[in-house]
Amino acid sequence: MSILEVKNIKYKYNKFDESSKYALDDISFSIDEKDFVAIIGESGSGKSTLISHLNGLYKAYSGEILFKGVNIYSNDFNLTDLRFKCGIVFQYPEYQLFSETVIDDVAFGAMKKGLSKDEAYKKSVEVLKLLGIEHLKDEAPFNLSGGEKRKVAFAGVFVMDPDILIFDEPDAGLDPVSKDQFYELIKSLNNKFGTTIIYITHNLDDVIEYANKVIVLNEGKIVKTGKPFEILTDKEVMTKANLEMPYAVSIYYEVLKKGYEIDKTKLKFDELLNSLINLK
Repeated sequence: MSILEVKNIKYKYNKFDESSKYALDDISFSIDEKDFVAIIGESGSGKSTLISHLNGLYKAYSGEILFKGVNIYSNDFNLTDLRFKCGIVFQYPEYQLFSETVIDDVAFGAMKKGLSKDEAYKKSVEVLKLLGIEHLKDEAPFNLSGGEKRKVAFAGVFVMDPDILIFDEPDAGLDPVSKDQFYELIKSLNNKFGTTIIYITHNLDDVIEYANKVIVLNEGKIVKTGKPFEILTDKEVMTKANLEMPYAVSIYYEVLKKGYEIDKTKLKFDELLNSLINLK
């Protein structure tokens, strides 16, 4: 069942300049409940502009966005409620942090949603425990590391029980261990709670590992949508989007060159390793 449908939206930053290009040009796609969706494309392709439309931060000049079948641009639609249900964690978490302590910051959204102070703080502690940062609850957010700030920003969104979590470059600035831990965390939320995940990334090997759907953008237009193995092994699509093939796909094509058969639907690290071990 589709939780989000984007239908033919167009948007430009300077609407008074007829010669300026559209930042988003006739974009259409759908996202199902429990999807784990990667949005990829080179810098300037429209990725961040797109996600800012998905919970109504930006309004398209034309087209529709349906959340659970309802047009978010209809006059009686509650955009505030949408932003509780469709939360964004931006690339620079410091822009989302403002309170004196971590627990105050995380609880703020829950109280805005209607929980009492006691309920909001109790729930915030539970979320901080889930993220492994309960020990930071009394710290000042601005004194934390980049990875810790990102987790606090994430907690402030997740405490509101969103149906959809959107991340803009969630692994930016994280070391390899922290990056893997973060992806495993949001994957567990996807599996355990059924939270729909949408994220922007430049790390295409991680797309293979975690995503079940990929949206490719180039110059404000969709090049293609599909499963990771369909997208990332398509040389024409990757060239059109000015993207380099991920390491796993490079190995796949090298194996083919040597005359071996390998299943392109199994390019996750463990699957690929198993295929290489069993080459005949």
